[in-house]
Amino acid sequence: MSDFNENLTPALAQASNEDLEPLVGYILKAATEEMTLSDLYKRFSPNHREYLELIEREIRKFGGNTFVNIFRGTGPEYLEIVGDVADKLGANFNKNSSIEEIEAAILLRVMSQAWKKMTPEEKQAFLKEMGLESSLGSLPTSFPLIALQAAILASGFVAYRLALIVANSVARAILGRGLTLAVNATLTRTLSILAGPIGWAIAGIWTVVDIAGPAYRVTIPCVVHIAMLRQKYSLKTCKYCSATYTPGNNFCPACGAKIEGEA
Repeated sequence: MSDFNENLTPALAQASNEDLEPLVGYILKAATEEMTLSDLYKRFSPNHREYLELIEREIRKFGGNTFVNIFRGTGPEYLEIVGDVADKLGANFNKNSSIEEIEAAILLRVMSQAWKKMTPEEKQAFLKEMGLESSLGSLPTSFPLIALQAAILASGFVAYRLALIVANSVARAILGRGLTLAVNATLTRTLSILAGPIGWAIAGIWTVVDIAGPAYRVTIPCVVHIAMLRQKYSLKTCKYCSATYTPGNNFCPACGAKIEGEA
């Protein structure tokens, strides 16, 4: 790929066509997209892996000022785009943080907005999925930001589940369908019941970002989805059912199969 970006290119390079489908969907919803004009897209769609460079170029294009893009020949660095999205959403982050830390701040910001719209049952389901149900005791009245930040630092699987919950809800809200996933029944139920509140939170976000510029309707969902993909690829995949799991597990959390090579 000619415009290699360390924070974006490797994530897209690992993605399957199924993983890339939502990104393409978000791009194609924009009136100013140029992907469908490409001969590569016309020839290979929906084999999205054949035009990864086009996907990356479109994401970076929407992340930058059109006038400035003309002179530099491409959009801004992906880390800059993620930081800009975090700024627009009001996420709390350090500009010197890693890409993973800024992505986590974005996900937590979306969840904090959704928390305000959740019923007690939905809040309880979310805390259970994050492994915080017992440690917090009674249901907190405010969003448990500090506890979630600590849980994310302690476990890559918590980070992945948070990203998956938000990314799935964003896909349902914008594309009208959730992600195609190989996950256990408990997580599937959680994804279903939280889709509503998170979808409402996303709808509320649009009222703000539309003022800032319609390109955010592409960059925000793309950034959320790529954050999920980055976490997904940091985990391992069960060879029997394709579900993801944290390295060190003896059995797959989805199908229960014994994981070879684990102590």
